[in-house]
Amino acid sequence: MTEEEATPRRDYEEALRSLGLVFDELQLQDVMLLERDTGFLVTALGPAEQLLADEPQKRWRYVEYEYDEHQVTAASMRGASHRGTRHRADRNEHAFRLIGRFVNSERGSRVLIIDQGDGFIVRTLVDAAADMPHRFVTISSGDLERLQEEALASRGGPGGVR
Repeated sequence: MTEEEATPRRDYEEALRSLGLVFDELQLQDVMLLERDTGFLVTALGPAEQLLADEPQKRWRYVEYEYDEHQVTAASMRGASHRGTRHRADRNEHAFRLIGRFVNSERGSRVLIIDQGDGFIVRTLVDAAADMPHRFVTISSGDLERLQEEALASRGGPGGVR
């Protein structure tokens, strides 16, 4: 692995927030996101075409999407247009933004994110020189709250002075 492969290639907070908005619009659940050379591969459960209340296993269908760099940029531009409009982030947008902020703070790259419902498993590539360059962390709902407080404090919001 070269130094270039371990160097963060993007602002993960922005990219993941924007993709999270798309996931919320598509009503995706149990998202797994894998960063690749060409962008992101996403697998998830999406709502079935016709909901059958008496057959819960048929309420969801497996979906797979690929987002290339141009689509990620387009999602970021569209997501930026929501800022300052009183838009309230739903679960995926909120969680993926905070995870992206965490990845940025770790100077990580090549993310893998697995939604476990009550938290996330996150793998990042952090150091090309290390024996084990991937770092795995579990981010619980409590960790997301802590990350949210840190984000607000860094912007001078509640708990922070600016």
